[in-house]
Parts: sequence; C-alpha cells; structure tokens
Amino acid sequence: MKNKPVKVISTLAIAALGVTALTFAQDGNKKDNAPKANNPTELGSQLKRDESALPANGQLQMSYATVVENILPSVVTIFPSSPAEGTGEDFDPRDLEQIPPALRPFFYRHFGIPEESDPFEKQDPRRRNQPAPTPREDAPRQRGVGSGVIITADGYILTNNHVVEGADDIEVSVESNGSRKTYKAEVIGTDPLTDVGLIKIEASGLTPATIGNSKALRVGDVVLAAGAPMQLNLSVTQGIVSALGRSGMNVVGNGRMAGYEDFIQTDAAINPGNSGGPLVDALGRVIGINTAILSRTGMNGGIGFAIPIHMALNIVDDLLDDGEVQRGYLGVQITDLDLEKSEALGLKDQGGALVTMVGGESPAEKAGIEPGDVIVNADGSRVDSSGRLRLMISAIKPGKAVPLEILRNGERITLNATLDELPAEALAGNSPATMPRGKGPGKNSEIIPGLIAKELTPQLRKQSKIPDEIEGLLVEEVDPQSRAASMGIQKGDVIQEINRTPVENLTDAKELVAGTQRTALLRVFRDGDSMLVMVGLDRKGK
Repeated sequence: MKNKPVKVISTLAIAALGVTALTFAQDGNKKDNAPKANNPTELGSQLKRDESALPANGQLQMSYATVVENILPSVVTIFPSSPAEGTGEDFDPRDLEQIPPALRPFFYRHFGIPEESDPFEKQDPRRRNQPAPTPREDAPRQRGVGSGVIITADGYILTNNHVVEGADDIEVSVESNGSRKTYKAEVIGTDPLTDVGLIKIEASGLTPATIGNSKALRVGDVVLAAGAPMQLNLSVTQGIVSALGRSGMNVVGNGRMAGYEDFIQTDAAINPGNSGGPLVDALGRVIGINTAILSRTGMNGGIGFAIPIHMALNIVDDLLDDGEVQRGYLGVQITDLDLEKSEALGLKDQGGALVTMVGGESPAEKAGIEPGDVIVNADGSRVDSSGRLRLMISAIKPGKAVPLEILRNGERITLNATLDELPAEALAGNSPATMPRGKGPGKNSEIIPGLIAKELTPQLRKQSKIPDEIEGLLVEEVDPQSRAASMGIQKGDVIQEINRTPVENLTDAKELVAGTQRTALLRVFRDGDSMLVMVGLDRKGK
C-alpha cells in the first residue's frame, strides 16, 4: 500500500523541540493508579441508547443543526502529553563531561536541566558520585490532540487507544453552554488490537451521547464526524457510509501483530485530531469511533474509517471487568474459498472459510473439525470470508459452545465447539486464528516436483516421533523453489491423504498425483496438528 498509505489520525504531538508522535505500546493494559471503575453491567445501564431504524424515504435535509446541537455537548478534546524525546528525564548530564564548560549551559537549556545543577561545576571530584540532577518542571514535553465522546454522566469517555497511549498526563476539555472546563483524566484500559481506549474524568452532570445500532447501518446512510481536527475543537463534517466491514488494512496492527478490523468507511471529512471522536447517524446517535484515514498526504482524502460502536462497547465491557480483553479461540488456520479452491473441492459456491489446519488439542479438533472443511455459518450468523469468521470468533466469550455449520464432501453438517481463550502466543505469532502446539531407512521418491517423500518404517516413526495411529508418507526433502515449499510443506511432515484418498506407499501417491489436473489436495500431519495444503500443478499433473 505504498501509493495509498493508511494513517492513524490521532495526535499532532507538538514538542518544544519539534514535531514527534506518541509511542505505540504492544499490549493492552489497565493503569494501576486508575480510579475504580464501575462494572460492565452498571456502565451499560447508564448508557443512553436509541437503536430504532432510520427513515429510509425521507426528503433531503437542509440542515443538521439540531443533530449537531445534540451531539457536540458530548464531544471532548483530549490533550495527552509525555516527556519529549531528549529531555532530562532520559538523559544524564554527566554524559556531557567531555563538553567544554562554556558550552554546557546551551545543552542544559536544550535538555531542560537547571544550570545550577552542573555536576562538573569547578570540576570538583567530590560531585562525581552525586545523583544526576532532575529535570525542570517546565522541561519540553510532546503534546498531542485527539478527541473523545462522553458515554456516561459521571465521566466515562470513549476514545482511541492511540490517542492516549504512552501519555503520562491527560487533560480533557469539556464545553457546555458556552463555557469550557478542563479535567485531568485517568486511563481505565486500552486495547491496541481494536484501537479502543476508555478514560475517566472526575465529574458529574455531563451530557452523555446517545448510542445507536451500528449493526443496522447501511451503505448510503448519512453520517457526521465530530471532533477536534487540526486542533479545531468541536468541529463537524458530513458524509455518508461508503462501505461496511472493511478489514485487512493493517491500521490497528501497524505491522506489529494482527489487529481486529471491521471498519465503517465514510467520506465524512476526517483529519488528524479527529481520532477518538464520534461518528453519528442523521439522528445524532453514535454508531462509530473515528480512528484512521486512507490518504497519500496524511490529510482527508474522502476515505475515513471508524470502529463500529457495538464492537467498541464490547471491548469496554472487558476493560471494565478486569482491564483485559478476552477473545474466543477456535484453533484453526483458515483462508478464503476462492474459485480455484472451490473447484478443487468440488463445490459450486464460493464464500465461507476454508480450514487449512487444525491445531492439536484445540477446540476445533475436539469438535471434530478437519482440514478441508468449509465453515459457512457460526453461532447462527453467515460466514462469507475467513476474516469475518475470525472477527466472529474473537467476539465470543471463552467457554461458550458455538454451533458451526460446515461443508464436508458436499454435505452440510453441524458441529459444536466450546471456545477457549485466545492464547497470548497466538497474537505474538501474528496468527490469532490458531496456535499449533509442539514442533516434528525406507525407499524414497519425488511424488510432486520438488517434494521427495519416503514410506514410513518403524525406525523412521520412532526417530521422527510420529504417533502409531498416523499413516502416510514422510517428507524427506522440499526444494525451496518448488510450489510445495511455497505452500508451506516442510521436511518432517507426514502426507496422510492426496485428493482425500489415504496414502501408505509411494506407488499410490504417484498415481493419485498423476490423475490430478490442476491442484493436488494434501492432508498433512505436523507436530500433532492436521492441515490441508493445496499444491498447484500443470495440466499434466506435474
């Protein structure tokens, strides 16, 4: 996406020494000194909700002034700040021992260190072991600007994680009836993988926003984005819902780990500083939290993204509970079912999530899911892509039994999987859908170009620690430039099936591959896991 970079649009962190950006943390967290939060049930009872449908046949509206008047009292401007890079908080002035005394005052002013604290004053050796001087209170700091929306009258505010992340001081400006008041805020919790943040100010009698139903949104619905773009507080822009369910933008993960993206796309103007502000419908009900833009310049280009409010509030419930977000874990690796894969599986329809790997001892394995299954429905909702299934499973609480409708050999069957909690290792491995466990003299032959396998013998089985119940061919060598290698086949894998037919010897394997026109379906056992791998072939089966 080099031509159209996605930019997270929060803070313009302006420090005394230049322009910097707030640091992104790796994990969600709850600050130890945060005020005690209400539990999710108590907070939910305080939310103002209106989930009635929008009128679909209304005439062109000439003014949204009433809508704006209703939402703006709930919109706040957030000023996070942290020590600027190069301040005295991360600099020991004794490191400047080699600098001539006449030049030291300049550096001390630059780093915010009182000149009278010069540790080398008069080069007195008795001062060498003294503690480094502390920075002045007015030492340079980087200060950002973001937005938020009040969701309860007692001061709970919904915003983006990246607005408040890394800040050690947060001020919130609230305007009401023409007056402005500033509060200190504490972070209740954040979730970097959805970019949701929850903060709290000590206040009462605030005006909470009305929460709408983002699940009922339709492409073409009128929306307004509110916030503090370019530090212009209480600003509103208008547009429509351009698309729903946007994902794969790598906005949330920012290259570190896979995020959970299910964005509302809008052409309502969103610019730096709008982050964390509300996206509202034509009745002024919050249906999203502004978070990112797609732009070549970093400014509004008509493609903005917002987190659906139902997704954000699900995260808030977890953050209020114990400060951590729990996500469901099924234990499969999945991919989209495209035309080529559907043809190889003998299916007429595309759509759904094709299971390519089942984690050992995972909820999926215990439920009976197998590589090659296509999951088309989960918990009563249609699955139209692998990304959709991933979002659906992650939103379900661990411990719940989830009915899964799958296609297997052309037949529809229903299995029930009791979800586990998504392990931290799965996130660290950038593969939240699965977390495989563990690791992995007969004749041999090349059964697929670049893939050499051998028949299992008792000695090989023992050396490779292959369970007695596993039958097939042991992969001995894989050419790194081969199609098999590109699809993930590794030395030590056991090929159990080719084109859904069990294989125990090289002769059977070669015949099955020879009868393949385009794609060979290999069921592979690896380290306790079972997976489906599709290796493309030419028309002659080679």
